[in-house]
Amino acid sequence: MGALADRLIAPLAAVLAGVVVVALAPLAGAEEIYRWYDKDGNVYYTQQPPPAGALRAPPAPAPITPPPVPAEPRPEPAAPRVTPMPRVPAVPPRPPVPATATAPATPATPATPAPTAGTPSSPPAAAAKTPPDTARSAEDTTASLTQALEAYRRADYAAALAILRPLAEKGDATAQSRLAALYERGAGVEQDFVEAAMWYRKAAEGGDPSAQYSLGGLLSEGRGLKRDEAQAIVWWQRAAEHGLADAQTSLGSAYHDGVGVAKDDAAAVLWWRKAAQQGFPPAQERLGFAYEQGAGVERSDEQAMHWYRTAAEQGFARAQVNLADLYRKSRKSEAAAEAVRWYRVAAAQGYPAARHGLAAAYAAGAGVKQDYAEAARLYRQAAEQGWAPAQAALAGMYLRGEGVTKSREEAERWMRRATGGGEAPATPAQPPAPVTR
Repeated sequence: MGALADRLIAPLAAVLAGVVVVALAPLAGAEEIYRWYDKDGNVYYTQQPPPAGALRAPPAPAPITPPPVPAEPRPEPAAPRVTPMPRVPAVPPRPPVPATATAPATPATPATPAPTAGTPSSPPAAAAKTPPDTARSAEDTTASLTQALEAYRRADYAAALAILRPLAEKGDATAQSRLAALYERGAGVEQDFVEAAMWYRKAAEGGDPSAQYSLGGLLSEGRGLKRDEAQAIVWWQRAAEHGLADAQTSLGSAYHDGVGVAKDDAAAVLWWRKAAQQGFPPAQERLGFAYEQGAGVERSDEQAMHWYRTAAEQGFARAQVNLADLYRKSRKSEAAAEAVRWYRVAAAQGYPAARHGLAAAYAAGAGVKQDYAEAARLYRQAAEQGWAPAQAALAGMYLRGEGVTKSREEAERWMRRATGGGEAPATPAQPPAPVTR
């Protein structure tokens, strides 16, 4: 045991001796993002799994019946082109008829009038009209989908299922997409990824962008069908071209990571920017990351801070931590306090990287009064969520006896967890402030 302790503690002591601020590891572009709704329809973006009872995926928006399109006036038919008759050569005059030979009078043939510009050669066809039964059927479908959405939002999944299934079986793509979502989450039915994939595929082939994005997600993760990153790209591309921000963000991350497609940071930035300009926080954070790292664009802390802040102000925790990190690295006098503010906002959402950053600030007295006890408390919270940097930092606190009772055994236990020798139980994250979109 003593030899094991020496192997664990010796490198830890060397690394942690004299440490002032523990730097946060860069946030990987592939870190999973959870988007979920509460019962009132508010949407959240978190890196922690949604709490019990959350609507774990957003329902597709209720389709809006477009206003009737007025019939376009038919253009006046063009005047028929009159081809000039060829000139007839002059006929020499006939010799005069003798007076005794009287020719019978030939009745004159009435001349056919030539068509004019205002006289069409044929009457225009009557304008096509939508049959009343078809219009009424579309209105009924829209009303039914709205009722299903309302049932879903009040967690009456059985009612939503009863409305959606008949419509899905008749081929309505929106109903098929929402039915697939119920199977994916196990809402009102037993969770079944195979069934979800089947309905998503039907809807995706019917042109539903939300289903195309979701089918790509199942293919990327290998849920309900064989994992196929290349096919995931195909479906994300289709949804992205329809303007779906989720798909544009996922497609951008695939290009950045080189998963399912050749790595291309410029293409990644292009898709992230499209989604970011729609106000989608995960894409805004990724675009900030690209500017901070100089990936696909010229490096710019100013642009990185702009996009991080845009996403952070919408409640996106990862952007809040990245923004805090930029402030922490800044040399401006007020930057440390601003970093602490953003760490605190993200930590209130239960985001472990934020708790780790805030703990480091308390341990160093950067932007706040130095407080080892508060640092140890925050390190412990993040460590119990499985955040390895916080586990290592807490081990150092126990090794030095800062904010906690000095304990070689506790230092060894937390260092073992930080190096993968054991996992601490995860604690549920508190929900963030809702993001209204």
